[in-house]
Amino acid sequence: MVTTRNESVASLVHPVHLHSLEGLSHEDSKALFRKNAFNEGEEQQYPHLMKIGEDIMKNCAGVPLALATLGSLLYTKRERLQWLQVRDDESMSGENNIMAALKLSYNALPPHLKPCFAFCSLYPKDYDFHSQEIVALWMAQGFLKSSRENEDFDELGLDYIRQFCSKSLFQPELDRKTEMQFKIHDLVHDLAIAVAGIECSTVSKRPSSDFSKVRHMSISAKDLSREDASVPEFILQLEKLRTILYIDSERGFSNQYILRTCISRFKYMRALDIRGSTLEELPSSIGNLIHLRYLNLDENTKIKRLPTSICKLLFLQFLSLENCVALEELPKGIGNLINLRFLNINTRQMSFPTGLFRRLTLLQTLIIGNCRNVKSLGGEIEYLTNLRHLWIGKCENLESLPPNMRNLNALHTFSIHDCKKLELMRSGEGIKGLILFTILTSDLEALPDWLQESANTLQSMTIAKCDKLAALPEWLQNLTLLEQLMIWKCPKLSALPQGMHRLTALRELYIVRCPALRKRCKRETGEDWSKIEHVPKIHLDDSDDEGADDIDDQVTITSST
Repeated sequence: MVTTRNESVASLVHPVHLHSLEGLSHEDSKALFRKNAFNEGEEQQYPHLMKIGEDIMKNCAGVPLALATLGSLLYTKRERLQWLQVRDDESMSGENNIMAALKLSYNALPPHLKPCFAFCSLYPKDYDFHSQEIVALWMAQGFLKSSRENEDFDELGLDYIRQFCSKSLFQPELDRKTEMQFKIHDLVHDLAIAVAGIECSTVSKRPSSDFSKVRHMSISAKDLSREDASVPEFILQLEKLRTILYIDSERGFSNQYILRTCISRFKYMRALDIRGSTLEELPSSIGNLIHLRYLNLDENTKIKRLPTSICKLLFLQFLSLENCVALEELPKGIGNLINLRFLNINTRQMSFPTGLFRRLTLLQTLIIGNCRNVKSLGGEIEYLTNLRHLWIGKCENLESLPPNMRNLNALHTFSIHDCKKLELMRSGEGIKGLILFTILTSDLEALPDWLQESANTLQSMTIAKCDKLAALPEWLQNLTLLEQLMIWKCPKLSALPQGMHRLTALRELYIVRCPALRKRCKRETGEDWSKIEHVPKIHLDDSDDEGADDIDDQVTITSST
């Protein structure tokens, strides 16, 4: 089956049957528009606005994206003149009403959101955006605006993303309170390209002139990845380039010459993303990029050492070394990067360099992954008083958490993945104020009691691949703000605690691949159904179907950056 918006494209495959999808019916169009423009039942207070809305809906020709976008645009507007302005906008009288509707929504964005939206044009269509990644890039370019000292830019960036979602410009795939995943509709992506203009460019869709105005560039494997490829002449003219993103999931960047040339020429670079590269070393000249804020070296399986010059990047805010599995050690001076807010590290060392954490007092996100020889995180972690997110994964010899975790007063996201030797029952005391907690692939037999310290804050909890977990604690009923609970692949769990009905804030419950528990929670007939029947969204699944795979993706999102 082939789907396309262009009938001439469909004809190229000589279809046996061509089915043209019609727009939504009038009633369905009205329902979708109303859902986005008003709170439930509110439209009855504004019949005069709904009358204008009828005309706006006609211009949308039953296209869901246009209806949702214009409805979202009008959600906060209750003045008759505001609705008339949308209805009578000249752009809505043309043939391409869908793009006109999207452009109206873009024009209504506050000034600080517009560059964030345009920046997304650098990514390919159907790209899976993760909040940590895109927010860090927005921050590197100075797009996140705040007058508050020590602002939580992750939270600010999430607020930006939610604003885009509320206007139907972004499509949320997953929202776990402290992190999000979203996509952008193809037509919205076209709009992003249009409004970005020359400033955001790709190698394949570069401008024909005015190269000096290009500030952000994305590159794919087919553009420059060949080891013998030369630097295209137009790239050499991008004197004020601030961003290079290498975006390709299949082939890694391998051209050392092009990388050296870019580093030597683009002195104003703020963001460099060469994830998945096959480079065996990073040029020492990278230390000359004094304006660099963002450096992503994820998935480089060959690099063994980082140049010591990387410790000169004093303005660096984001450094990610995820799955750099050959990396033998971290530079001793990495603690000099005092402006880091995001750090994702792995190393073959048995301990972290002395002083690594002591000076990183602005750090808000710390991801420690694939540190297979590390037995302890060390005592310096107590200095990370601004740390919001802590993710520890695949540290197979890690035995305990530091005793001074209680000093991490800002911590609200804590995830532990595949650390089977980690003793959680006797370490971790003092952790409190968590909003999100995830435990994945663990031999624990019970949830740690210190989670009760977050009874008045915890909103999302995931328990996955805990083969020895036989029961959930009765104190679970005290998590009064819990909204999301995901239980996945815990075969020994056979019942829910008695007080589950007291979790009145619970909105989403996933029980996946837990045969005994699923049977007890079966809708209407299960023995535990009465404990959870108040939950609006319940997902029960034992199978290996596609739906279960979707849950797998949701469980593992916290390891992606």
